[in-house]
Amino acid sequence: MLILWMSLIFSLSSQNADTSSGTSGRVIAAVVRIFHSDFDNLTEKEQEEIIAPYQFIVRKGAHFTLYALLGIFSFLTFVTYKSIPFKFRFLLISGICLLYSISDETHQLFISGRSGEVRDVCIDFCGSLLAITLMTLIARSRKFKKYI
Repeated sequence: MLILWMSLIFSLSSQNADTSSGTSGRVIAAVVRIFHSDFDNLTEKEQEEIIAPYQFIVRKGAHFTLYALLGIFSFLTFVTYKSIPFKFRFLLISGICLLYSISDETHQLFISGRSGEVRDVCIDFCGSLLAITLMTLIARSRKFKKYI
């Protein structure tokens, strides 16, 4: 799952700027349709005016969520390596997510219309770190304590 998820992130990062914006725009439009019944009857310009303010938050939320799931899959991959002390496994898992985020943003520098942002690395890593921390708390419960 970890490799498949990394492949999905790489694929999404390979989209040019127009395709990537279109993806987030379609997600926003789908949600707006729920609350704005005549959205499809509006002109394209009016639709864009409704969608535009939400682009940033949806895009950054997607970063956070994609990397939270990367953190979960990384955790599940490495948590059972009992020969490595848990503190080092936690650092390994976190390091993998951070390095993948850095490599992902670097990769975007070579995609038309995209840019690599330090802010996105921070958002990505925060998503991963939150998920890894939550998974650690879950694993520390009695049922999963044997893995820690």
